[in-house]
Amino acid sequence: MSYTYRYDLINTLIQKFGFKNYLEIGVSDPSECFNNVICENKMGVDPGLEFPDNPVKYPMTSDDFFFNLEKGNLDLDPGFRWDIIFIDGLHISTQVMKDVINSLYHLNPNGYILLHDCNPESYFMQREDYYIDGQQQPWNGTVWKVIYNLRSTRDDLQICTVNTDWGVGVIRRGNFNPIKLDNPFYEFNQMSKNRRRDLGIIEVHEFEHWINY
Repeated sequence: MSYTYRYDLINTLIQKFGFKNYLEIGVSDPSECFNNVICENKMGVDPGLEFPDNPVKYPMTSDDFFFNLEKGNLDLDPGFRWDIIFIDGLHISTQVMKDVINSLYHLNPNGYILLHDCNPESYFMQREDYYIDGQQQPWNGTVWKVIYNLRSTRDDLQICTVNTDWGVGVIRRGNFNPIKLDNPFYEFNQMSKNRRRDLGIIEVHEFEHWINY
């Protein structure tokens, strides 16, 4: 199977494991991913800042979504868990980390979390500012820092980054021997020299082997 886009990886996991419940954080334009995901029960979260016509079920920020979920303010049980959660919201490491931690609380034991834009090819693409001189410019943001942090600090999560579609991070529970945290200031150039190790890069043809391991 060809894993050209993030939804190809998502659909592979859904089909292989019979997943029923899918959550997408940061839907924006649903034609880019959400509409291409084939799952029995799909839910989306997005405040609608970039794509106001997005018909998501929960039109709010991810912080507000998880807060209201846990307070019982949504049409879901506060303990509801998803089989697969895709994070593609604000691409700033502090926000992405919050999204990952919140998602782990609401992930089924054998579930998966996927993240977009984990493998920026240049310093420009991993900048913190989406807008340059008031204009939207292509970017990946600092999602990679979350991948590196988790791979160097968590021994209970198995994490890889599939080398496709700007880097798709994949997280699941499992034993892992953390890599050495030898880039404590998260310098991009230093990561780039060690990106295969730091980000856990695997090629698309290795994905099925990784999920079967």
